Amino acid sequence: MTDINQINESTQSFAASNTKAQRSKERNAFENEFSKALDKTEAPQMDAMPTNALREIASIDLNIMNSSDIVSGRTDKLLSMLDSYSLKLQDPNISLKSIAPALEEIKDTAGSLLKETEHLTDADTNLKMIATHTIVTAETEYLKFQRGDYLS
Repeated sequence: MTDINQINESTQSFAASNTKAQRSKERNAFENEFSKALDKTEAPQMDAMPTNALREIASIDLNIMNSSDIVSGRTDKLLSMLDSYSLKLQDPNISLKSIAPALEEIKDTAGSLLKETEHLTDADTNLKMIATHTIVTAETEYLKFQRGDYLS
């Protein structure tokens, strides 16, 4: 009987070791497949960046306006506003109350234009003279309107 127990014990130990081997094979197979899947999904490593890649990016269409361009544009805008204002004054169907907000805007634009003309250089004396005359005209119209010169 002793011999039978030894055979029984050896079969049990063989079956247990066989099950362990099977599990380790399954685990290794899973690890291998998992590693393959990770290799496919991981992004490739970036190459080292060249030193010139760290420089500032230049804007192609960067349009920097100097003060003479700003004054010229604002003077043109103020002249257009004054033209529109004079057309409204000539129209008898438009009341003076409806013109008042436009005149306030003209006054504000003239004030900002005056501040910009202070930044002009000596090379822009003609532009400064035109802008100054336009500002004076706008301020004069504002004073005339406030004084009541256009009441009928």
